[in-house]
Parts: sequence; structure tokens; C-alpha cells
Amino acid sequence: MSDTVSPEAARILTLMIEETILPANWDVSGLWLDYAQQLAQYVADQRGIISMSDATMLVGLGGVLVEMAKREREACKEIGAFLRGEGGEHD
Repeated sequence: MSDTVSPEAARILTLMIEETILPANWDVSGLWLDYAQQLAQYVADQRGIISMSDATMLVGLGGVLVEMAKREREACKEIGAFLRGEGGEHD
């Protein structure tokens, strides 16, 4: 998938980001951001075809994917610091 999405899908991604809050103890793994981008593009491409309630549900689901992508990125930074021997709490 391309690193960019259409402007409409970008607006949908923004909604996903702003409207989703997950519990702090949720774990992460996988290609979350790619899935969120694909879902946003799908919703953008289906405008006028899918119902508003279905689109709203998909935007909510996308928000979960975006939040997981953020957590995955944060977890990777922490693991990298640990493997490099950085940070006092990992010593």
C-alpha cells in the first residue's frame, strides 16, 4: 500500500485518531497503521454506497487500529532502547 491516502481518507483517519481511546493495558503487534489506512481509503471509496451507520462503525474500528499503531511505535522505541542498554529502568 502507498504511504499516502486520498484527502478524504486522511480526514477519515483524523476522525479515527480523535475519537478513540483504548485502555492503557491493551497490547500491540502487527501492521496496524497500514490496516487503518486501508480501512480509511475503503470508507472514502464507498461514500454514498454504504450507510452512515456502517461508515460510523468502520471509523470507530479504524480509530482502534490507529491507536494500536501508535502503541506499536512506542513499544518499538522502548524495545530498541532496552536492546541498546539505554534507560535506567531497564538496567
